[in-house]
Amino acid sequence: MRFMSTLCAVALMTPVAGFSQTASPDEARADVGSRVRVAAPVFGTKKQVGTVESLKPDTIVLRLGAKTANQAVAVREISSLEVARGKHSQKGKGALWGTVIGSGTGAVLGYALYKEPKCQSNGFFSCFAFTIGPTSRGSNTAVSALGGGIVGALIGTLVGSRQTDTWVPASLAAR
Repeated sequence: MRFMSTLCAVALMTPVAGFSQTASPDEARADVGSRVRVAAPVFGTKKQVGTVESLKPDTIVLRLGAKTANQAVAVREISSLEVARGKHSQKGKGALWGTVIGSGTGAVLGYALYKEPKCQSNGFFSCFAFTIGPTSRGSNTAVSALGGGIVGALIGTLVGSRQTDTWVPASLAAR
């Protein structure tokens, strides 16, 4: 009986001990050399992207882009601070939007630019050429939508494959 109660107690304590030993994710901190995006009144309404050059308890000094001059910002004036944590792309979203826009554009153009084939009776091959492609306004619209969707998906994937920064809210490193 004592063995069974001990076994139950050990079985119940293991998940608690395992859970308490998991590492919590570190909070993102901006430190010297970090690429940051800052919103402050000195920058107007836009957020500025720069690299932290120095960090003091009351002031952060940023190098903005390729400029050689540094910009000092009072910590109390910073309304938003984010740190770059890697890069990401949006290939799927770009392909989806490209397909939708390309299909719609292709369908509209296929419908609007369709002309009835004029088969002349001066030979077999002049009539045969018109039967290979779309023979009605509806089929011309469908083929144009398919072609536009494929082209749009390719262009959307290329546009969406552009790498952009992943921004994470951050606080300043303690000094």
